[in-house]
Amino acid sequence: MAGTAWTPVDGPGAALRRHPVRLLVTSWPWRSLAYLATTPLVAFSWLVTCWPLLVLAGLPLGHVERRRLRWIDRRATPTPHAPATARGLAGWARLRAGERSTWTELLHGALLLPLSLLDLALASVALLMPVMMVGSGAALLVLLVLGVDPGAVTTVPDLPASAGAQLGVACLGVVWFAAGLYAVTLAAEGRRRLCRMLVSEPSQPLRARLDEVTRSRARITSAFDEERRRIERDLHDGAQQRLTSLVMTLGTMKYELRRGHDIGPLVDQASADARRAVDELRDIVHGIYPSALREHDLAEAFDDLLSRAQRAGLTTGVDLAIPPDLPTDVEVGLYFAVSELVTNVTRHSGATTVTLHAAPTPRRTLVVTVEDDGHGGAAPGRGTGLVGVIDRIETLGGRVAVSSPEGGPTRVSVEVPCASS
Repeated sequence: MAGTAWTPVDGPGAALRRHPVRLLVTSWPWRSLAYLATTPLVAFSWLVTCWPLLVLAGLPLGHVERRRLRWIDRRATPTPHAPATARGLAGWARLRAGERSTWTELLHGALLLPLSLLDLALASVALLMPVMMVGSGAALLVLLVLGVDPGAVTTVPDLPASAGAQLGVACLGVVWFAAGLYAVTLAAEGRRRLCRMLVSEPSQPLRARLDEVTRSRARITSAFDEERRRIERDLHDGAQQRLTSLVMTLGTMKYELRRGHDIGPLVDQASADARRAVDELRDIVHGIYPSALREHDLAEAFDDLLSRAQRAGLTTGVDLAIPPDLPTDVEVGLYFAVSELVTNVTRHSGATTVTLHAAPTPRRTLVVTVEDDGHGGAAPGRGTGLVGVIDRIETLGGRVAVSSPEGGPTRVSVEVPCASS
């Protein structure tokens, strides 16, 4: 069907498979030719300018090649490098030198030099020679038609003297040129796959991290929906019912007051309903934004969490060195993460002691560690608490490390970016 024949494709190989007959009237052969024709220029420029970078010489080439790859690949060409987290030029260089993708880009540069020579040879044999055949055949055919002896205007010996022979040479050149375009398209497909493998495909650890981030986002979206439903349910079943009762009590008070009856009990009931409604609203708001952070800084909010643990019968220890002026999202994320961790210790660990430590690092991050002397065995797969902590921290660009052997102790370290540290 015609609609199937013109299905959009994302590369020269797919165009060759899906449109084998109509390929020459698409843009893919010419895009492929432009890609291969510019390869020698890119290879020579890279060799001349980037060699002082040594092992990092492939980085600028990879950047150029990912952009140039768009000529023959309509899919996204993401960088395979992890985001730079190291501080300073030296830290950045160490990070890049330790990445597999840096070395594959350097390998791509080494392969680009001989491949560019093959591109020149292919273009000469597949396209330049047939173009010369078509041009010379057409020119000689015109001379013969005009009655001019070709030997009078050229020094090439043994030229065919008939117009039919020259027409045949020109037609052969056209067929050769068409076949050459197919060869160029096929060669560009091979180069596309090689280039994508060396300069755009993420490394296995990075790919695994991207997959985990995708799953984490799905869990966060689900958690947000569940939280919204919880708030709606709490408002409907709690504060709304208290306020409705309060309205009814006030109406009864008005009725009894007009009749001169004693309304003292009704006033007490209205006051109790109002207090309960305020308490329930405070609890709901606390789940959205902790009141401890509205009234205090993060260190005092952590102290409040440990005070609750003390009231639950735990011995607590604290050592906090928190930089000032942390971003609000970092403060909220850390507060809820530590709150969940302390709650886990109180409810599930069987611990008698919990300690909280927080300190900045030279990497411009803040590390917060919660440690207890419980029975251990904590793992993200054994409950939703740690999974929620990991999801919350990873949305801030941080990471969570869990050490909890059977028999204890359990240590959970949360590390988040901290520009002011």
